[in-house]
Amino acid sequence: MNDLNHLTQLLETLENTSTLLNEALKQETVILNASNSEALITVSSQKKSLVSQLEKQTKVLHIFLVKKDVKEGLYGLESLLNSIKTKEPELVVHQLWTSIQILINNNKELNYSNGSIIELNKRYTQRAIDVLQGKSGLSHHTYGADGLSTTSPLSRNINTA
Repeated sequence: MNDLNHLTQLLETLENTSTLLNEALKQETVILNASNSEALITVSSQKKSLVSQLEKQTKVLHIFLVKKDVKEGLYGLESLLNSIKTKEPELVVHQLWTSIQILINNNKELNYSNGSIIELNKRYTQRAIDVLQGKSGLSHHTYGADGLSTTSPLSRNINTA
């Protein structure tokens, strides 16, 4: 029972931090849509700190599970939860784990969406710079292995026009 209480505490901590990250990602979306670069720096710093906390908490949970003979550690948690008979304390653990999984998926989607907004803004900014440098639409766009576009200039600087 003591191990179950400890597991519950670890999952609660993970859920709380995941919730904070979810709120930060939602705030980041609002800030990106408002084009507030100063606030973006603040929320990005907060987001980085929360991700670091999540990494540490996940490692602690994984080590705890390995020490409790869950062979795959965190990856074996689902099997462990399925083997627990559903009494009240165990039900809380199931609910916490389900909540964490939902938050993880939501956070991934929000982060991907925010990354897309940032990439789009980056492209707009690069196009404006290209126009100022006399590369107005005449540059050749290709995509690298990372999926990001790269340009190679095909025209001259606006100063020489």
